Amino acid sequence: MLRQRPFKRCPLGAEVLPFRVGRAKGFTLIELMIVVAIVGILAGIAYPSYMDHVRKGNRAKAQAFLMDVAQRQQNYLIVHRQYAQSLTQLGFSDGNGGLMLTPELTKLASAYDIETMSQQSMGAVVGPPPSFNMTLTAKPGSIQDSDGNLCLSNTGARFRHCNDESKRVTW
Repeated sequence: MLRQRPFKRCPLGAEVLPFRVGRAKGFTLIELMIVVAIVGILAGIAYPSYMDHVRKGNRAKAQAFLMDVAQRQQNYLIVHRQYAQSLTQLGFSDGNGGLMLTPELTKLASAYDIETMSQQSMGAVVGPPPSFNMTLTAKPGSIQDSDGNLCLSNTGARFRHCNDESKRVTW
């Protein structure tokens, strides 16, 4: 024998949903859209700040690299009475005449043109008095492109945006 459900009286025009006893679980579409909008706003604010942090970190690594190269240049000058013409002469050699960079410098090479700096004699002048003026050029299209080039000379002068006098800043 079939059991019949008891009939509940409800106001006119109201529907009875027999399977819905309590409140439904889950999120409504409106709630989900609000969360997506909030996440989008936060990402829109955080991403430029993150990219600026990455740019400053790359610049700091590049400055540390230039200071290391300058220290090696001074040691090379004491021994050889002239500045080195390439990074391979300063100990960045792989033993076969090629340039060997640490993993950290390899990451930096994606933002700055380290190999070109080495191939262009690193701004070393042999004649009296010996001097150097190294320029680490930001690669076009990289995150550092808007940050400018970094320059360092044997006198200790350090500049950013060294090719543009109006933007030149010491670091």
